[in-house]
Amino acid sequence: MSDENDQSDKPEPNPNPSNKQVQVVVPDDVKHGQYANFLVVSHGPHDFTLDFCQLVPSGEQGKVNAEVVSRVRIAPTMVGRVLNALNSNLSGYEDRFGQVKALG
Repeated sequence: MSDENDQSDKPEPNPNPSNKQVQVVVPDDVKHGQYANFLVVSHGPHDFTLDFCQLVPSGEQGKVNAEVVSRVRIAPTMVGRVLNALNSNLSGYEDRFGQVKALG
């Protein structure tokens, strides 16, 4: 007979919730992603907005439109992590494929 207060068969609560394992799940409708070759970053008091765009001819001579293909809003607390992740991945990319040269 088991005691209702006996928790020996229950997992211990994680004392540090930030150590939880995160599994990234990509839904079928977004798994192929969107191509972007231009980025606009703006911010307000509570978030940063990243507009990923594709540059396309506007139809007017010498003008190009940047059409937003995805808008992502993140908390200010995430910005440093995003920058660190991009820097780390860029370093790995350049180690494998060579230095990326900025256009323009």
